Formats: sequence, C-alpha cells, structure tokens
Amino acid sequence: MLKILILDDAKVIRTLLKMTLESDGIEVDSAVTIEEATQFIMQKKYDLMIVDFMLENNHNGLELVEVAKNQGKNTQTPCIMLSAEDGKTCRDEAQELGVKAWVKKPFTPTGILKVVYKVINIEYLDPKPANKSMHRHD
Repeated sequence: MLKILILDDAKVIRTLLKMTLESDGIEVDSAVTIEEATQFIMQKKYDLMIVDFMLENNHNGLELVEVAKNQGKNTQTPCIMLSAEDGKTCRDEAQELGVKAWVKKPFTPTGILKVVYKVINIEYLDPKPANKSMHRHD
C-alpha cells in the first residue's frame, strides 16, 4: 500500500486530499505544521509527500522538503508542491530542492491523482471510461 504525507494548513485542502487519496487505496498521514510533518518524516517512510507552499507564520513548505532531504527516513522521497502561487522564483527554488511537480490550487481530485501517479511512476487508471460523460444521456 502506498503511503503519502500531506502538509497543508488549510483544513479543507487536507480533507479533500485525504478523501481523494484514501478512496484510491492510499494510506495518508496529514499535518498542519512543519513541526508536525517533521515528526512524521522522522518516524515513517513515505512514497510521496504533498506539501503546501504557503503556510502560516511566514513558513513555506520548502522548509519541510529541505529537512526531509537531509535527515530522517525520507531523504529520497519525491514531493509535490501545492500552491496558489505560481511565481517563477518559487518554482525554481522548489526545483532546486528536488520537488517533482508544482500543482496550482485549485485542483481537481482526478487531476491530483494523475500527478501523484505520474510522480511515483505508476500508471493512473481512470475509473471512468473515456468516452462517457456525466452530461450525456444516451
């Protein structure tokens, strides 16, 4: 079973991510603060981290990525950065730290699952047939 750590200070985003990932059979831990997420990465090994860029108290998710790359059990764990920001400087800094994908908020459940599976190199199997639309009534 895949294990993913989420760091986001917004409850609605944590809940949406957790529900989306768990509905696809993924084990999820979620954290509100960098300190809480750091405790998780020191204790458990994850297949992926999904981290919010802009956090409370002038923190950003890159702080966690840096800690994970330098210590604990997740030095090689890939990371997806979530953000309402889309500035080149932020993205460049994330890329330098090895962040594998940058997802702009808002996102869709299907969209985030596609990125998750692409980053961890697993084929995403869309549960809906491609030729069906919920708007068509055949």
